[in-house]
Amino acid sequence: MRNISKIVTVIAGMVLATTTFNTPGNAQTIGIGTNPQGSLAYATGAAIAQVVSDNTELKARVIPQGGPVVTIPLVNNGELEFSISNAIPLAFAQSGKAMFKGRPQPGAQMAAAVFNLNVGFFVKKDSPIKSIADLKGKKISSEFVKQKNLALIGRAILATAGLTFDDVLGVPVPNGVRGIDDFIAGKIDAGNFSVTSGKVKQAHAAVGGIRWLPIPDTPEANAILAKIAPGSFVQLAKPAPSRPGMEQPTGVFAAPFILVAGANTPDDVVYKVVKAMHANKAGLVASHKAFNGFQPKAMAPDLGIPIHPGAAKFYKENGIGQ
Repeated sequence: MRNISKIVTVIAGMVLATTTFNTPGNAQTIGIGTNPQGSLAYATGAAIAQVVSDNTELKARVIPQGGPVVTIPLVNNGELEFSISNAIPLAFAQSGKAMFKGRPQPGAQMAAAVFNLNVGFFVKKDSPIKSIADLKGKKISSEFVKQKNLALIGRAILATAGLTFDDVLGVPVPNGVRGIDDFIAGKIDAGNFSVTSGKVKQAHAAVGGIRWLPIPDTPEANAILAKIAPGSFVQLAKPAPSRPGMEQPTGVFAAPFILVAGANTPDDVVYKVVKAMHANKAGLVASHKAFNGFQPKAMAPDLGIPIHPGAAKFYKENGIGQ
C-alpha cells in the first residue's frame, strides 16, 4: 500500500508540474529592446508586445535601453530576443560601417518590416523653391549633432539632385525640432523632418501652409539613397490628414522601422511573433496609429538585410517576400 501511495504521489506531482509549466504565468518571456519611453520606437515595441502577448503563449515585454546603437548589439549577443530599429542603422550593423564601424553585428537580423519612416524637405506654400535642386544656395538646417540620422537622410536626399551640404548655406542645429523652430522663425528657407510629425503640423499652421519638395522615384534616385542610407528608397506618399502640406502624391524618403531578431532567438519564437503581427493589424493600430502604414503583405522587403530563418519560414509558407 505504501508503494502504491508513493506511485500515486509521484504521478500527481508529474501532472502538477506539467500543468504548472503550461499555465500563462509560466509562459516564455521575450524582451523587445527599444528607445526610451515616449519615442516612436518604444510605442512600436509596446504595440507588438501587446499583440504577441494577447495572441500567443509568449509573454512579450518592452525593455527601453536606448537607440539602435545600444539595442542592436544586445540582440546580436543574445541578451535580447528582439529590438526595434530603423533599417539604416541595421544595415550599417550588418556591414560594420558608420555608427558600427569596425563592430559588425551579423547576429541582428530582420524579422519584419513594420511601417515606413518618411522624411523630406519642405518649404512655405508660396515659396519659389520647387525642387530639391532649387535648394542650391539656400539656407537649410545642418549638422544635427544630436540626431545624426537626420543629417545622413538630408545628405542622401540632396544627393538625388546632385547636391551636397557644401552647395547650400548650412545653419547648424542640434536636432530636427530645432531646425523646424528656425523654419518657423524664418531663419532657413526649407525644413527637413518626418512627414507625419507633430512638429511639422505646427510649422504648417504657423507659416500659412507648407509644401513638400518631391524626390523623383527613378532607378537613379533609389540607387543614390540606397548607397548613402542603406535600406532606404523613394516612396510615393499620398495626401492624407496625417501629412500636412501634401496636396498631391509626392516622392519622399522612406526607410522602414524593423523588428530585429537575434540569430540566437529560436526559430519557432520568431515564427510565432511575425505570425501574430501578420494576423492582427487591427490590434497594432489600436495601440498606435502609425500602424495604419503597416502592410502585412509587405513584411519582408528586399533591403539587403538577412531575414531570420524563423520569419523566412512564415513568409515562404504565406507567399510573402523577396
